[in-house]
Order: sequence, then C-alpha cells, then structure tokens
Amino acid sequence: MRAAARRPLAAGLIVVVLALVGAAFALRLHPSAQTDTLVGRGSDAYAATTELHSRFGDDAVIVLIRGDIRRTVLTADLERVVGLEGCISGNLPAGVTPRGGTNGPCARLARLNPKPVKVVYGPGTFINESVRQIGDAFTKTKDQKTQQANDAGVAAYKLARSRGFSVTRAKKFQEEARTLVYNEFVRDTVKLALQYGLRDTPKINDPNFVATLVLENANHPCKPKARFAYLFPTCDAALIQARLRPDLSDAQRSQAIGLIRQAVRMPDWHLTGKQQYVVTGAPVVVSDLSQTLVSSIRTLLIAALLVMALTLSLVFRAPLRLLPLGIAAAAVAITFGALSAAGASLTMASIGVLPVLLGLAVDYAIQLQSRVLEERGDIERVARFGAPAIATAAAATAAGFLVLLVSPVPMVRGFGILLVIGIAVAFACALTAGVAALGAARMEPPRPLRALRSTLAPALRGAGEMIRDNPLARVLHSRGDRAWRGALGL
Repeated sequence: MRAAARRPLAAGLIVVVLALVGAAFALRLHPSAQTDTLVGRGSDAYAATTELHSRFGDDAVIVLIRGDIRRTVLTADLERVVGLEGCISGNLPAGVTPRGGTNGPCARLARLNPKPVKVVYGPGTFINESVRQIGDAFTKTKDQKTQQANDAGVAAYKLARSRGFSVTRAKKFQEEARTLVYNEFVRDTVKLALQYGLRDTPKINDPNFVATLVLENANHPCKPKARFAYLFPTCDAALIQARLRPDLSDAQRSQAIGLIRQAVRMPDWHLTGKQQYVVTGAPVVVSDLSQTLVSSIRTLLIAALLVMALTLSLVFRAPLRLLPLGIAAAAVAITFGALSAAGASLTMASIGVLPVLLGLAVDYAIQLQSRVLEERGDIERVARFGAPAIATAAAATAAGFLVLLVSPVPMVRGFGILLVIGIAVAFACALTAGVAALGAARMEPPRPLRALRSTLAPALRGAGEMIRDNPLARVLHSRGDRAWRGALGL
C-alpha cells in the first residue's frame, strides 16, 4: 500500500495492463459442459462410460420423426428417411453428387476428416438392411439347395448305372432325386412364408413385408414390436440415432450437430405424411448449453456491472464512488484470464463465480477506500490497522470456499478453486489499484488538464443547474429522498 501510494501512476498502470491482458485471454475461453465436468476422470463410472463410447461411439444425436410410423415406413416416405440417414452418415459413394450439391450439408459431412458420425441406426437403414439380409439368406439357401439337388441327382444316376439300369432310366432317377431335394426347399420356404406372412421376396417398398417386420400384428391398429423399441418407441415416433465419434473436440461436435440440423431441414427429405423432424439427444443438449454459457456470461456481466454501478451511485457517499466497481472489473478480468491461460474451460460453475467475485471485490475496495477516507489519507495507519482486518475477512471467506475441494464433482471443486484465486486477486487489486487511484486523485493534475477543467467548468456548472433546478427535478429529488430514507429506516 505504501508503494502504491508513493507511485500511484505506476501501480495503477500495472493493474490496468494486467486487467487488459487478462480480458484478452478471457475472451479466448471456450465453453464446456462435458461429462468430465460432472464426474471425475478417475471414477469407475467415467472409465466405463469412456470404454462404452470407444466401442460404440459417443452418445447419439437423435432425429425424432414425430408422426404415425405407418406413414413413415409404409409409404414412399421411407425412401426419404433412407436418404436422410445416408446423408447423416457421411458415406458418399464415389462419383456421386449428393443431395444439396457439393456445398450442401451432405457433402460437407462426407468431406469432414475425421468423419464425425461413427454409425447410424434408423428405420430406413434397419428395414433396408433387413430386406438385404433376408434376400441374401434366401439366395444363399436356394443356391445351397440347388447344389444339393444336383449332387443328389448325380449320386442317383451313378447308383442306377452301377445296378445295370439304362442311361434313360438312370437320368429319370437323377431328375427325380433333384426334384425331391428341391421340393423340400420349396416346402420349407412356403412354411416360413406362411409363418411370417410373406407373400413375395422382401422389398423395401412392399408395405405388407414392412408392416410384418415392424408391427406386432399387421391387423392391429398400430403396435410396434417391443424388440425394435430403440427405433419405434411408440406408434407416433420413430428414431434415427447418429452416434458421434468419441474423440471429437467441442468445436467439431458443434459443427457436426449444425450440419445434421441443416440436413434435416433440406426439402429433399420432407415427409408427405405431415411428420416432423426434431433434432435432440445428449450431444445436442450439451452443445446448446455450451453456446448458452457464452451468451449468459455476457448478459450476467453486463447486468452485474449495471446493478453494482447503480448501487454504488446511490449508497456509497464518497469521492470516486465507482472506483470499487473498476477494481472489481479488473479482478474479474485477471482471474478469468488466468483461467484461460491455464488451459481450462468455461463451465456452469465458473460462470457462478462471476457475481460472487464481483460482490466480494467491490466489498474489499469499499472497505479500504472507507478506511483511507476516515484516516484522512493516512495510508500507513490504514495499512497497520484497517487492511489486516479486511485480509482476515478475505482469508476466512477463502477458507470457507476451500471446503468445496472435498466435493466429488469436478465442477464444484473448480468453482471453489477459481473463487479462492479470485478473492486473492481482488484483495491485491484493492490494496494496490485502490490506493493508487486515491493517491492520484489528490495529486495536482497537469497544466493542460487544469486549463481544460477551468474552461469547461462554467459549461458543466450551467448544465448541472439546468438539470437540477427545475420543478420536475425538485419534485423527484424530494420524493426520492424521502423514499430513500424510509427504505434505509426499514
């Protein structure tokens, strides 16, 4: 405090420079609402979640298709859903121009490296894959039976010839053996078709097959099969799940979610049955929350500064009444700049530090400024008797917040650490910048400033009289003074 009083300009300049540098670093803070802010990295739950994501992808971005699933899967809308799922997956066949053009969301999702979507599960992919696998299985079984029939025919022919039958008779036995084996295949196929209600080879545009595949009973009004609840949870909802890569950064995840949203809005995938797409899921909520953190901290900072400025203007009856607010702003800038320099992220808890730190910093600055004014500028006496009491209060406050370090939630621990650091910075700024400002206020200004002040003084005095000395201002002042005193008395 003595050093700041002796060299107020140097001390004030140092704090201002640190505050500006801190503000520049603070503007680089990126928001984060990831799992590791809520669960410790060393916990079993975090390890299990990490292993799950590495094997199967991150939490899914869900595209909810809101509407009757029969309109979605039993009409031509199913082909549009298949196209949307292919667009989201980013798997673009070579030489094919994707829907939306080369600068559309489908093309951009395909060009990203690494591809953000690890796997897509959806009604279109599921039904299309079911058709393909059933068709492949049927073809494979048919080929096997054909080979078995040929082998049986050859064996029957050889046996007939070995027993002395003529070639014509042996060929007849050969054809009968082949027909017998093939008839077994036809019998088994008809049995399966009757069991599953199949009338023809499965096709994706066959409503009868799709209804049999998806619905519990094709004659029932609408009841999806329970085993497919991850795709058709109810009759009024179908889900497309796009699992993201677990190693994406916050920026890459936000970019992927933005492109998925753009893809969903493309006219190419609009459904004719009045169904609606809704993009949701844990990654979407986390991404939106991260963006909200940025806007909320700006709003919170502006609101806090305005409220503090108004309160100080009305309550703090002292010269330089807004000085504590300037000290608090410097402390906040330095603290959050240090947070950015340390490579940390902006979390919901660190935003909560902002109003608390502003209030504490203003309090320390007011206390020191009041002590200096009471002692008529005797910095030595304030440093011996006033500042230690404020330091004790700051230390007690810091100790109380250090208790948060025992919390198992990383976000809560970060809140405590950041606030303790902020308390130390705020107290140091009050000791230095506060004293420097008070010392500079008592210094005689340079001759150009004195000349400018003497030139502007009459104009400022006249403007003040015009504002204060009029009937409306006198009424407002009188009533406001009575209301203020009444509020203080209450």
